[in-house]
Amino acid sequence: MTEAAASLDETGHRLTRRGRELQVGIVPIRHQVDGGHALVFGQATAGSPEISDGCLVRIHSRCLYGDALRSDDCDCGPELDMAMDMIQDEGAGVLIYLEQEGRGAGLINKARGLQTSDRFDIDTFASYARLELSADSRSYESAAQCLRELGLTSVRLLTNNPEKVEPLERAGLAVTRVPLHTWPRSERARKYLQAKRRHRGHQIPRLLAVSTVEHVRWDRRARTRAASLAIPVMAIPCALLGYFGVAAISAVTGLVVLSLCTWPDAHAAYRPSRRLRPTMRPPAVDVEQPRCARPNQVETLGDFSVSGGPRHATPRRTGRRRGRALAHAGADQPSS
Repeated sequence: MTEAAASLDETGHRLTRRGRELQVGIVPIRHQVDGGHALVFGQATAGSPEISDGCLVRIHSRCLYGDALRSDDCDCGPELDMAMDMIQDEGAGVLIYLEQEGRGAGLINKARGLQTSDRFDIDTFASYARLELSADSRSYESAAQCLRELGLTSVRLLTNNPEKVEPLERAGLAVTRVPLHTWPRSERARKYLQAKRRHRGHQIPRLLAVSTVEHVRWDRRARTRAASLAIPVMAIPCALLGYFGVAAISAVTGLVVLSLCTWPDAHAAYRPSRRLRPTMRPPAVDVEQPRCARPNQVETLGDFSVSGGPRHATPRRTGRRRGRALAHAGADQPSS
C-alpha cells in the first residue's frame, strides 16, 4: 500500500459544504519549499474517498488574504470557490493546496511587494523586481508526483496558468486544461488580472481584465451591434406581415362593399340610385292679339296655319334675320 492510500484510509471523513455532504481524505505533500496537502474528494470506499482517471484537479497556492480574509484585491478566493463548486457538483476531484504564499516569496515579502505597489503605483510583478525578488518562484513537481501516487494517469486541470500544465505532462499525466474565469471584484483585482496576462501569460480573457468603465463601454457597443443586426432581421418579416396584412384588409373591405351592393332589399333587387332630370315642360306663352291693322290676316311674325285659331308662338327674331322675315312677309301681302 502506498503512502497516499494509507493516508486516505486514516483521514477519510465527511465534509458538509453548502448544504451537501462529500467524503474527503487528506494526503500530505512533503517538500521543504513547495509542500502542502492534497484533499481528495469522492465516494466513500471503506472510509476513504474514491477517484478515477479524468477527474477534476485544482492546484492552488495559498493566499491568506484571498482564501481566509476574502480580500477583493485578487482572484485567489473566487478561483478556489469556483473550483470547489465544480468538484462538488461532480462528486469527486482533487484539491492540491500548496504552501506557496506570495507566489513562493512568503507572506512577509508579499506584504513588502504590496507596499511598494501602493507607493509607486505599479503592479506586484514590477514591485518584486524593484525588491530584487523572483516574479514567481513556485514549482509544481511535488504536486505532479502526488497525483501519480494517487494512481491517476489523466486529469482535468482547473487553471489559467500554463506553467502548471507542463510539470504534470513531464510526470506522464495526460492533462486537459479547464479554464477558471472569474470577474474581478475591485479595481486592484482587475489590474492584477491584467498583470498576470501581460507578465506570466495567463490565459485570461481580455474582457475580464478591462476596467469597469471599459466593460460598460464594451457592453454598450455589443448591445448596439446586436440592435443593428436585429433591426433589419426583424424588419423583413414585419414588412412581409404588413404587406400581407394590408392585402388581407383590402380584400375583406372589397368583399364587404360588394356584398352590400348586391344584397337584395325587402322589395326588389338593389338598384343604384340615379338622379332623375326634371321633366321639361314647354313654357306657357301668353299669346297676344295681333297688333296688325287687319286682325283676320295672318300674323307675319308667327307661324299660324289657320287664321284666328290656336297659334304657337315662335321665338322673335332680331337683327337682320327679323328684317328679312318682315320683308318676305310684306312681299306676300297684296298691295292696297
